[in-house]
This record gives sequence, structure tokens and C-alpha cells, in this order.
Amino acid sequence: MSRRQIKGWLCAAALTLPTVWASGQSIARPGVMELPLSARLAGSAESMGAPLQAEIGDGLLQASLLDSTHAGQLHLAYMDFFAGTAMASAMYVRRPENRPWVYHVGLRNLGYGTFTGRDPIGVETGSFSASDVAAVGGVSVPLDSNLSVAATAWLGQSGLAERRTGFAQVDLSANYHRKDRRLRAAVLWRPWGGQHTANAAGSSGRFDPDMRLSVTKGFQNAPFVLYATYDELQQWDLAPEGFYDDTIDPLTGDTLSIGTWAFGDRLLRHLAIGTGLSLGENLGFRFGYHHRRRQELRLANAPGTAGFAWGLDFKVRRFHLAVARNTYHTAGASTHLSIRTRLSDR
Repeated sequence: MSRRQIKGWLCAAALTLPTVWASGQSIARPGVMELPLSARLAGSAESMGAPLQAEIGDGLLQASLLDSTHAGQLHLAYMDFFAGTAMASAMYVRRPENRPWVYHVGLRNLGYGTFTGRDPIGVETGSFSASDVAAVGGVSVPLDSNLSVAATAWLGQSGLAERRTGFAQVDLSANYHRKDRRLRAAVLWRPWGGQHTANAAGSSGRFDPDMRLSVTKGFQNAPFVLYATYDELQQWDLAPEGFYDDTIDPLTGDTLSIGTWAFGDRLLRHLAIGTGLSLGENLGFRFGYHHRRRQELRLANAPGTAGFAWGLDFKVRRFHLAVARNTYHTAGASTHLSIRTRLSDR
């Protein structure tokens, strides 16, 4: 397939796929699609969507970051999320001989644990498990020395006791990298996707399309970089309905203002920011803050570190490791571990 043909297929997908499931109710994506899929991304509070030095694990979300330098590499990741919920993923990248593009294949599993089933009168009927499993594959194509585009397809199944739900999704992404200016910008668009449940126990419908924009800026004589990701571009107001409305004191009848700058809060709920610090050739640290997560999951009287994250990268022989800690709530935080190594030269 020539480069011109690949461009044609990507353009056709961008124009036609959003109309496939234009009708039907909107439903949330399975957790395996929504939780951070790499330790590097999680350690920046999901702000690092366009790293200057992209690694294979960054392609778990933004496939256009993959290029010929990642060919032959294997990436393994594990996340201990919360209360017995854990996710594992594997991805391999390969470059066909004498071709400029690379393809990736992978498998991801999110297990929610084991539960005890009961009948309508409360008698135990045995145990059952719940999980999401997804196969992922796609292609990344360099259009020139600065610009790359990619398409990724998801195909998976969610299982809960006897209920089985199938889901599918297409991601389109692009990134622009200026090495001389230490700048990279990337966009991810999820135009099409949905799920279908065969029995009445589950729900069927489409996923709402969404888009996110990520920017990273480095500096010539500084050991750090700045990350920012602006997500959910298709919707401006992400706060609960009536969140910014004034309330009435039931005792005095006085109007009570929420005391929040509505425009600023609406803007920041889309934003995740972070920074990465290089501590040497084989050691790096990153820190991030996710405003929407903090506003939605913190406790009013004990906010703690909800919305904050940190991560660490280091190298041991031919293995590159990354660990991260991402705080969702005062009740606990997720722990992420990623390992990458090279299996072949392509």
C-alpha cells in the first residue's frame, strides 16, 4: 500500500466513521479504554500526551508517536488500581521491510475481581468474576520529517457473570514535532465506537466522540520540560448541572454564592498539566496535576492529594522501567509499572 493510498484511507475513515452510530443512546466507555495505559502517562496525571522523546508505551494512547525507532520493541505494563481492580497490557511494534510506516498490536485486560452471587432471596449462588479484554492494532505513518498520523482499532469484550458485551472503537491521531524548537503537539480524536449486549441484562449504544490536544515544550539549557493536555474538546461545560448556581439558606433566606469563578473552573476542568525533570541519562522524574479529577473526587473536608500524580523512569541494562503513583481519591491511589525492551531490529 502506497503512502498516498494510506492517506486516502485515513481521510475516508475520518469522514465516514462518525456517522455509523449516529443514533442510539450514549453510554460510557469500558474502563479498559479510560484508565491510563502507561506509567509515563499516569505519572504526569495524563498531561504527557505529546512527549518530546516518545517511547513505545506512549503509543498506548497516542499511536502517531510510534515510528521506526520503536520497531522491534515490546512493552509490558501493569496497574494496581483500587480494591482488587488491576489492568495489564502488552504491545509490540514492527516495521515491514523497506517501508516507512510501522504497525502495532497488543492485548489489554482489566480485571475487576471476584464477587459472590446471590439469588433474589439472598442465598449464595457461587462466585463470578468481571473483566474487560481488548485487542488493539493500528498503523502509524510519517507524512514528513515533522508530521505523523495514525489509526488504531479496538475490539473487545466485557464480562460480568453471564452477561457478555462486545465493544469496538476507532482512534485517529496526529502529532507535529519540531526538534529544533523542542516542541511537540499531538491531537487524538475518537470519532466512532460503541458496544452491544446480547441479553437484556446490559446496555447497548454508542460512545460519544471526543478529542484531546496535548502540547510539550522543552528548553535549550534547562533539564525540565512542561506538559499540558486539554481533553473533552467537544464539550465545554464538564461540571454537574447546577454546580455554579447560587443556593438559598433555608433558615435565613439569604442567597449563598458558591464562591467559584465559573469560567475559570470550566476551563480548568479540561486541563491536565505536568513537568518532567531529567536527573541524568538513565533517570527521570515527572509530576502532574489533573484539575477535574481533584474537583470531582476530593472530599470537601479532607482533599488530600486527589488529582496529583508522580512518576519515575530508570534503566537497568537493556530494560527501561517506569513506575508511577496516581491519586484519584483519599481512599487510595493507583500504582503503575511499565517495562520495555527490544526483541528485534524491526
